[in-house]
Amino acid sequence: MASREKGENMLMVAAIDFGTTYSGYAYGMRHELEEDPPQLFCPHWQGRGSIISFKAPTTVLLDENKEFVAFGYDAEDQYADLAEEEKHEDHFYFYRFKMMLYEKVRRGRLTMNTTVPDILNREVPAVEIFTHAIHYLKEHLLKDVKQRAAHEVEETDILWLVTVPAIWDDPAKQFMRQAAEKAGIDRDKLRIALEPEAASIWCKHLPVEKLKGSDNRIDSFQVGSKYLVLDAGGGTVDITIHEVKDGGKIRELAKASGGDWGGINVDNAFKAALVHIVGETLMEEFRHECTADYIELFRDFEIKKRKTNESNDVFVTLKIPLSFVDMCGNLKGMISSSKYNGEIRLESDKLRISRSTFDGFFKPTCDKVVDHVRELLGSQRARGVDFILMVGGFSESQVLQDAIKGAFCSNYRVIIPQEAGLAVLKGAVLFGKNPTIIDCRIAQRTYGIASSTTFNPEIHREAKKFRVNGVDKCDGLFSRHVKKNDELKLNVAQAEKTYTPLKSNQTSMRISLYKSENDNPMYIDDPGCKYLGSYDVDMQDTTGGLDRKVKVSLLFGDTEIEVQSLVVRTGDKTSRQFEFLEDEP
Repeated sequence: MASREKGENMLMVAAIDFGTTYSGYAYGMRHELEEDPPQLFCPHWQGRGSIISFKAPTTVLLDENKEFVAFGYDAEDQYADLAEEEKHEDHFYFYRFKMMLYEKVRRGRLTMNTTVPDILNREVPAVEIFTHAIHYLKEHLLKDVKQRAAHEVEETDILWLVTVPAIWDDPAKQFMRQAAEKAGIDRDKLRIALEPEAASIWCKHLPVEKLKGSDNRIDSFQVGSKYLVLDAGGGTVDITIHEVKDGGKIRELAKASGGDWGGINVDNAFKAALVHIVGETLMEEFRHECTADYIELFRDFEIKKRKTNESNDVFVTLKIPLSFVDMCGNLKGMISSSKYNGEIRLESDKLRISRSTFDGFFKPTCDKVVDHVRELLGSQRARGVDFILMVGGFSESQVLQDAIKGAFCSNYRVIIPQEAGLAVLKGAVLFGKNPTIIDCRIAQRTYGIASSTTFNPEIHREAKKFRVNGVDKCDGLFSRHVKKNDELKLNVAQAEKTYTPLKSNQTSMRISLYKSENDNPMYIDDPGCKYLGSYDVDMQDTTGGLDRKVKVSLLFGDTEIEVQSLVVRTGDKTSRQFEFLEDEP
């Protein structure tokens, strides 16, 4: 079958939702996605015992040669078996590495050489781990399609979507794209989907009875409806505001914001409680020497965390590994001498945690989410918001739901779809079918091109002066194309500007893109400015000398930035994406 171009003529749309704690995929034949409701396939994943879920843990196991061994529940189980036989130390086990990438982005510039640590703190290039995970999910999907499809579907017939948090910056999005391409997904058949947008698209298609908190008399997503999207995942929380426009299109009213307030913070709070009781040294010793039991302890906590709404018991009971009890020596005494005396009890191989203490593990994270939502709802852009839409795996937590309802239900409806944790995954498939459903986005930052002009001592810094062809010039100016919070229409070029060469014999012009947290920076090295990427415009025809104009415009309407340049004299046009993962020249 002939290769198909990215777009409407693809036979199938497939999405990979790469989460901090859990990942999965969904897909649908294009003609079945036109049905109401759209027909999607989403497989079950099974771990040891009775664990069955629509997503698998985001875990990767490599052998001693750093070759792929297993993913998901299989990776967890095989590593546990290796640890039981004390053969695990020559293997590499990675979990929650997506959040590690987020931390790397916050602390410094992301590159293709960025590393992430395994459970024993051994560093491996992050792109290799992401590539292994995406490749496994891709191959698993292709196998599932082959078993299910009524007619043959080739890989060239599939449009792929990979999800990313909306608060991720441009290099991080490009990192995910490159990992997907290294995993074997054709660049021309790949789109990046923003998680809150995908969730919003899916929920708009759901019948009222599948939206907990929706008013049966009112279409929550009728034209003109404005709502806050709270996408709470394992690692991050993405929050934005959407409006439904004519034709069912979605317009973003407030730029995506949020932070690292996802469900893993609850796990970290539980771990902090254990560290308070037994000390950091002993916890690290337990992690290194009894790795299988360490993993099993936090897997059991994860299950109890997700089921905390299913019981009214005064205490939450966890299985505590006997190896941990033996290593502590007198765990019961350690507990009684800690601040958790009476709140946490050791009974045989069980750790019993009072409901108030267990819920307290959620409180700092829930407070941060509530505070941010309150701040956003108080902004001018939130005027007319009708309801709060909670999606993402962490939104399935009754504790978080209660926190949001308690803070806002007097003024807003709180709507939670069935299987809120799948909203992003399924919505990404629908976005792939119809990406133009997103009508408008809001610029998260100010973007500009590095430029120069004639030096003016009354305006410019002396340190920026340089001389060329006998003329004093000012270097390193920030030529703004887009201001933070500007509306970005889909596929509409933003603020076309004209640039000229510095030298008459110049055969290329470098276009360097910078971003800023400020509205109107003057120089590219002002506080808050950061280099993103660059490329060279070919200008081999030098007959025009200095009078060779290049018109440059940026397209932000899609999920990734694209630049267009036009050499006016020759009519040569270029359209491409910046390379955000290169080092600054």
